[in-house]
Amino acid sequence: MWAGWWCAFYGRGVGVTAVTLFSVWLFAACQDVNPTATPAPPTAHTDTAALPTADLPQLAPTATPTPTPQPTAVDTAVPLPTATLMAALPVDTPACLFTYTLLESRSTPDGDLPPGVSFLQTWRMRNDGTCAWGAGAAWVFAGGDQMGGPDLIALPPAGPGQTVDVNLALIAPTVPGFYTGFWQPQMVDGLILQPPSAVSVNVTIPPVNNTPTPVVVAPTATAVPPTPTATPAITGWRGEYFSNQTLSGAPVLVRDDPEINFNWGTASPGDGLQNGNFSVRWTRSIAMPGGVYRFLARSQDGVRVWVNGALLFDEWRSGQNATFESEITLQPGQMLDVRVEYYHASGLARVHVWAEPQTQYPQWRGAYMADPNLQGQPVLIRNDQDINFDWGTGAPAAGLPANNFSVIWIRTLSFMTSAYRFNAVVDDGMRLYVDGVLVIDAWQDGTARQVSGTVNLIGGQHDITVTYYERVDTAQIRVWWEPITGFE
Repeated sequence: MWAGWWCAFYGRGVGVTAVTLFSVWLFAACQDVNPTATPAPPTAHTDTAALPTADLPQLAPTATPTPTPQPTAVDTAVPLPTATLMAALPVDTPACLFTYTLLESRSTPDGDLPPGVSFLQTWRMRNDGTCAWGAGAAWVFAGGDQMGGPDLIALPPAGPGQTVDVNLALIAPTVPGFYTGFWQPQMVDGLILQPPSAVSVNVTIPPVNNTPTPVVVAPTATAVPPTPTATPAITGWRGEYFSNQTLSGAPVLVRDDPEINFNWGTASPGDGLQNGNFSVRWTRSIAMPGGVYRFLARSQDGVRVWVNGALLFDEWRSGQNATFESEITLQPGQMLDVRVEYYHASGLARVHVWAEPQTQYPQWRGAYMADPNLQGQPVLIRNDQDINFDWGTGAPAAGLPANNFSVIWIRTLSFMTSAYRFNAVVDDGMRLYVDGVLVIDAWQDGTARQVSGTVNLIGGQHDITVTYYERVDTAQIRVWWEPITGFE
């Protein structure tokens, strides 16, 4: 009877203060007195009904905890086993996110610049993406005023969170005014990182003081008008244009050309000249950082280039949009006297001459164009380890079409003295040049086929150029070579 009285209080939580032996005895007695009674669940575990019973810890009947007076918070979370969580949450490997932040943009010297002065533009940026900027990433011109800068330069490698500087040697325009140019990063797959406005170059050209200096003239003197200057101020390339193909006689036109990059098509290159039957001589002195450089020329028709009196290449013949190259080692701070000569016979006229560090493209420099005739500016320029591609019906890279595109690959390699057979498997057309000489000419539509050509080479460095185009359907090209006997 009094056991039932104690059990009534025990059910209300009073018995929890008794000693352990008394609690054991009382628990057993209460089971006999109230066989159907179920202790009320602790209020701190009101959410456990939603959890699987198998995941809850089993409480021993003798383990009656001593209550803590007025707890303010009780952690009732029952963790799921690690295996259960791993099975419930699939793990995906995230794709690369490419983004960046411009930290600083500065010019040296800064402030207002006089017309035609050279200056160094520096951008400091941080890779805020999830993947590194690898070899082949570039800093490309995006629009506005180029101010003599290159179309692109190599972007320094940078891992996520790392900061790098990009430097460009630019030239202030010769006409007073306000100018802005835009550059931006381009990843290896052709992805252009936005926005270009975040990397703008602002160059303010101060107005030229045109106030004439007073001249005291004797009362009997007659004022003589000044003789106009025939040659403008030269800050870039001095371009001398002749109305013949042999650079003969006096030039018809002399002007300042910021760069040698012209695509005149069927138009005249300037006043007093017609399309066809003209020639140009460009000269300039320029300082470049030390290292190994690749000088390149893309021409239609003849072109030749000298550096400090040394002839780098002589391609003085009519050609169909060919590209030529030659390497040279420069000492730090070395001043270069560069001379470029060009002639055009008839048809379309174009010429582009430039130099770039050889380390920028250590294997094949591949320039990809969204045109099957090698026309226009490249959509993508990258380093290709080999010319061995089977794109099928897909595009070679982002930003390029799957059909009607073309590529120019160039490289300088060492060869032994021997005859060589150059081979290619191609769909659609390709050409291969060695030192500017056409060795394989398969420039026509067609399904995958093997073509070849042979050439005798003297041991040493030789320039290899491969051009390719894809028309429709599948696209592929593979190029290789091997020495053969019978050298003469």
